[in-house]
Amino acid sequence: MKKIIAVFLFINGIFCFAQKEASNWYFGNNAGITFNTDGSVTALNDGKLSTIEGCTSISDANGNLLFYTDGITVYNKNHTVIANGLYGDPSSTQSTIIVPKPNDPNIYYIFTIDTSTGDDPDFGFNYSIIDISLNGGLGDITLKNSNLLQDSSEKISAVVKDCKTQSIWVITFANPTGVPTNIYNTFHAFEVSSSGINTTPVSSTFPDINIEDQRGYLKLSPDGTKMACANSRSGLYLYDFDASTGIVSNQTKLTISGRNTNPYGIEFSPNSQLLYIHASNDFFDFDNPSNNNIPSNHTSSLIQYNLLTSNIGASATIIDDRQLYRGGLQLEYQMAKYIEH
Repeated sequence: MKKIIAVFLFINGIFCFAQKEASNWYFGNNAGITFNTDGSVTALNDGKLSTIEGCTSISDANGNLLFYTDGITVYNKNHTVIANGLYGDPSSTQSTIIVPKPNDPNIYYIFTIDTSTGDDPDFGFNYSIIDISLNGGLGDITLKNSNLLQDSSEKISAVVKDCKTQSIWVITFANPTGVPTNIYNTFHAFEVSSSGINTTPVSSTFPDINIEDQRGYLKLSPDGTKMACANSRSGLYLYDFDASTGIVSNQTKLTISGRNTNPYGIEFSPNSQLLYIHASNDFFDFDNPSNNNIPSNHTSSLIQYNLLTSNIGASATIIDDRQLYRGGLQLEYQMAKYIEH
């Protein structure tokens, strides 16, 4: 049994002002929704995407769909295939993220990350380029699967660097050199500017941790100052993030109590003062796999932390606890605004 909630990845504060790039979401098994200007939500039934985990969509500034992807296949606004064979993975927590090239309305980067579980080859952390001006505005791929790290965990997140340049940090979690490994302790922040991608990342290593479980989300707060990293059976960590430099610092481990102690989904509140975690019992029976499909074997909790308190861990409040499989969380507001400071 795998994760049944597929969640989108959008960039925190990417445009400094309210935009409509997050108006249309396609996810799960041919599911979709659109956010209307009056605040209502309408179901979309025309999507071609079918995935159990990470996916992403992008629209233009007026809310018109441009394209969407599960990190493997890219679909244009007419729901036909632009490209296939990208190096995402259907079992990767955050398989893909779309990042627009600053000050260029036509170029978009699709970052992908696979999973090293099972017998599949490990493709690592890669990017491809879509030029939306090609094919009469339907877009086409101009670069495919350019490698940045040979290996990484199943995490991608991004945040705007500043409003003046609108450069963007794209961040993943790996080991210091990005070579194949089972241990993760380093955040690599790649800067995307109007000149393109700087393939030499800003790396922040925490030698006192050795994360083995690559599953779980990586998210940044809407104001770009905090970052949270969920590593299912290897723990939940909170950090400070410096958007001006790309440096991650001040690691804090947050202990999860109760029956559901394995963090997976992460989200911050719109004002960046609260942190929400979706944690589960992460039930899996290797000896009797049929037990994995019994709903009662799976439980999950939604937990809130107050980031303004001196003891953040002690502020944990369980606001929902039920029979449920693990899943992700996504704040649509993340694309709304970023205040430079």
